[in-house]
Amino acid sequence: MTKVDFYLLLTAIIWGSNYSVIKLVLQEMPPRTFNGLRLLIASTVFLATIFATRRRDDVARLTARHWAVVVLLGLVGQFAYQMLFIAGLERTSVMNASIIIACTPAAVSIASAAVGHERLPLAHWLGTALSFLGVSLIVRGGAVAGVSSPAGDLMMIACVGCWTVYTVAGRPLLASYSPLVITGLSMAIGTALFLPFSVSDFARTPWADIRLLAWVCVVFSSLLALNFAYTAWYLGVRQLGSSRTSIYSNVVPVAALLVAMVALGERLAGIRLVGAVLVAAGVLLTRWRRRASPLEEEDAPAET
Repeated sequence: MTKVDFYLLLTAIIWGSNYSVIKLVLQEMPPRTFNGLRLLIASTVFLATIFATRRRDDVARLTARHWAVVVLLGLVGQFAYQMLFIAGLERTSVMNASIIIACTPAAVSIASAAVGHERLPLAHWLGTALSFLGVSLIVRGGAVAGVSSPAGDLMMIACVGCWTVYTVAGRPLLASYSPLVITGLSMAIGTALFLPFSVSDFARTPWADIRLLAWVCVVFSSLLALNFAYTAWYLGVRQLGSSRTSIYSNVVPVAALLVAMVALGERLAGIRLVGAVLVAAGVLLTRWRRRASPLEEEDAPAET
């Protein structure tokens, strides 16, 4: 295993663990307080890195048209995604959330094909159909078992849509600019839009009662799940290519399920287990003999 492979495996484990980390933090502070804090920390780190290095030259080269796209990315892929993600995870189980988010690569591929970025083989369409069938079973099973609400699962499905738009719309910019710059700027814009909606949560946060563990989780979710993981992922895309890098996204739901079973006592059984198997089979089918295009970035999973 190379150093890059190790970083990618660690990234997948971090993203998978982050679901349970968020669940634990939400017991200590309101959801928008937590999300506002982690976005603010991660955006500050990204911007400091950009302007402390030669990447600031990329910012200077951004045209008005490109800035418009960056604003769109911040609005849809950061602000809307984060609003839906934190609210959805509050209402559904870690298992449901992680498995639904695992459908993101299939959704991105369909959108990419629709705009002419690539052609999809039959196996990809079959895999997509299996994934969405699996998601429907997970949503139904979670509601019946009382471990999640349809509203929370639907919010997670909406997250998949937001990340799909974010990925496909941002792809042309990656031909001219560093992924770090596009990610950092869009996250900063999304953070600026998100913070006003978190004011009420900040005001009612019992700051004196928050335990050290919660603060450790905030730092984990900021520096590791956002800053480190994004950097490591795009390092993999640059050195290994999108297709090989994207294989590691399959580790995310597995890590999420295992951590949730240990840390939160969640269980996967019945119709939800069938749904999880269908999603896994669908994801594998969408990867079958897939060839990456030179600018392909669509395989990157949703930030958690």
